[in-house]
Amino acid sequence: MKEESFEVVVLGRPGCHLCEAVENELRSMKSAVPKFTSVNIDENSALHDRYFLRIPIVIVGGEVVFDGSMMDAKGVWKMRLSQLLS
Repeated sequence: MKEESFEVVVLGRPGCHLCEAVENELRSMKSAVPKFTSVNIDENSALHDRYFLRIPIVIVGGEVVFDGSMMDAKGVWKMRLSQLLS
C-alpha cells in the first residue's frame, strides 16, 4: 500500500476507547499514514447500523481492512495494523 494517494478512514464514535487507541496508533505511523479521516458513525444512521458492533473500522481505498475484532489486550493488533498499511 505504498501509494501516495490512498485514503485512510476510521469509523468510530466519541468515547470509544478502542477507536481512540486506533487513531493514536495511526498518528504514530506518520510515514505509512500521513493523513486519515475520522468519521463519527453516530452521525450517519446507515454507518451506525452496519458497523456499531465492529468499531473501530479502518477503511483503505474504500475497503475495510481492520475492525475491532482484530484487537487484543496484548497490543499485537498494532503490528497487524501496521502490516496492513505498509
